[in-house]
Amino acid sequence: MKSTLKPYLIAASFLALSSVAHAESKDDSIELGFMPSAMDVTLLNEGGKFVTVDLKKIAKGEKCHMEKDAVVMKVGPGATPGTIRVRYAAPNLSHGGCPFMTEFELSDADYTAARAAFNAKSDEASKKIDDLKKQLGDKWNELTKSAETKPTESKPADPKQ
Repeated sequence: MKSTLKPYLIAASFLALSSVAHAESKDDSIELGFMPSAMDVTLLNEGGKFVTVDLKKIAKGEKCHMEKDAVVMKVGPGATPGTIRVRYAAPNLSHGGCPFMTEFELSDADYTAARAAFNAKSDEASKKIDDLKKQLGDKWNELTKSAETKPTESKPADPKQ
């Protein structure tokens, strides 16, 4: 349960984020994907990137490690024919990994696999949400309506704590 829940939650959160990104941007080509396999990639960011977990800077052209299923976002065509430039769209939480917003190139085949994996998880998450809606019936509408209309309240801190 624990290992299958994480990808669903990630996919659902990125579904929400991608719809927000579409609403705020005129560019409808925002695409997310999951890394098809673990691999070392070459950092393409100008000026390099700082890796907070390792407290070190990686220069442009140096290698860092991407884990399987890491979330990437399409930036555009790669400089090399047959590649797509992507950006790591999630924070790094482990040593030796790539920093947040790292740009690198994936082969067309790897990018196609990344998109397919994301779309599969997205469809699976949508199906689970639809199943929950059916199970909850009117309670779903009640819960989602109250979540949309409920103002955020700030309570003063308890001085006894």
